[in-house]
Amino acid sequence: MYKVFIDNKPLVIGNNSMFSTKSQRIYAHELIDFPNDIEAELNNITIDNPLLICSQDLDRDFKRLFEGYDLIEAAGGIVESKEGFLIIERNGFWDIPKGKMEKEETPEESALREIEEECGIYGHVIDQLLTITYHTYLFKGRLVLKKTYWYKLNYSGNDILTPQLDEGITKAQWFTKNRIPEIRLNTYGSIHEVLDAYESL
Repeated sequence: MYKVFIDNKPLVIGNNSMFSTKSQRIYAHELIDFPNDIEAELNNITIDNPLLICSQDLDRDFKRLFEGYDLIEAAGGIVESKEGFLIIERNGFWDIPKGKMEKEETPEESALREIEEECGIYGHVIDQLLTITYHTYLFKGRLVLKKTYWYKLNYSGNDILTPQLDEGITKAQWFTKNRIPEIRLNTYGSIHEVLDAYESL
């Protein structure tokens, strides 16, 4: 199964058996002019009510539907310490530190570096992979599909959190799990997926 967030609205590509009879769905072979074919369908889509694309070959149809997009890979994660877990505010939204992978960098290396750069902490270590998310956006007139690797990390230091202002980050702070509903009220669709994976641990 693939889940891709388009304008923060989830599109799920899966086989027919994954979806209930009441689910809103489109069959992959009906999509000739993607993404234009789904624009109207996305109007009624919410985080809890995804648009479902039924496919008999998930990998083939995922590649076909997004072949006109530039793929960018990124990595980041939820850092946990005795203070809670690390959240940032970026461009007015709650977010989790992450960034674009550099050439010849592994996802793990990228996650460690981006968290250090965006929050000013050192010595955090990767515990496990949480999830992988996809979302789209427009950049300089080009359609982009971003694939992000998300990790859970542990941190035992006491560095002063320093948000990376030139990346639009205005806050970096520790949150407790009981504040997750607050984060969900003002964040991106793909971040809900990361929070779901974190809460399920």
